[in-house]
Formats: sequence, C-alpha cells, structure tokens
Amino acid sequence: MAKKLGNDYLLWVESATAGTYNLVKGQQTLSVSRDAGSIDTTSKDDSGYGTSAPGLKSLKLSLDAIPNLPDADGYTRLETLCNAAPATPFNVQIRKGGQTGASPADVVFAGSVYGNIASTEFGQNDAVKAKIEFSAAAAPTTDKLA
Repeated sequence: MAKKLGNDYLLWVESATAGTYNLVKGQQTLSVSRDAGSIDTTSKDDSGYGTSAPGLKSLKLSLDAIPNLPDADGYTRLETLCNAAPATPFNVQIRKGGQTGASPADVVFAGSVYGNIASTEFGQNDAVKAKIEFSAAAAPTTDKLA
C-alpha cells in the first residue's frame, strides 16, 4: 500500500446542475475534522470511575485557498453559496486523483454542508488568501480515506 499525498485530494462543489461538480481552483490545505461528544453514564456504583457512551458526532471541513480567478464555476460559485442569506446547505465532494478526479470512483468524501468564508487576507507582498469553513448539514454520504 502506497502512502497517500495531500496534493491529490481536492474539493469539488456542486454546480447549478444537480449531480455535476466543479473543481475549486487555488486550493492549498484541505482538512476534515471529526469529533464526538460523550454521554455521562456514571453512577455511584461504578467504583469511582466515570463511564460514558458515545454521543453525537460533529464534522467540519476547512479549506485554505489562494483564489485563482476567474473561476466562475469553482471559487466564485463557492463564494456565492457561502454568502447566501439565509444560509442554505449545498453539496461538496473531496476527490482523490488531483484535478482529474473522477466521480464516483475517486470520491472519498461527499456531503451536504453549510459554508462560511471565515477570512480573506490581503497581505503586503503576498497573495490574496481565503479560509473557507464548512459544517455538516447532514451525515456525509461518503467518508473514507481511499
């Protein structure tokens, strides 16, 4: 089994045509964070040890990008979806296989999310950078590494 390279995993956003996805250009770091709460099940007869059961799971995605514009079907569409008021969920995929990642064979994550452009940086002598954060609107339909 070969080691996986982060450069091969890219975010795709669903286009206005349902089921069709477009690559977001200018991606740098893409991450998926998972967490699970816990339910306290401790009682007085547990011999001084706390016990718990798994609680609800939460999932967040984060994308650091240097927007490569124009990118009407990728970054600009993502920006429009993130800035929608009221917030509306939309579908994203993470595909392995770089810029030519195929669907469904290369899809390692798929789900409905809410998006937020958390920050945009305009640094002196630096590229314009954007940080986009996503929270799950529903359980992911695909969530695997390879």
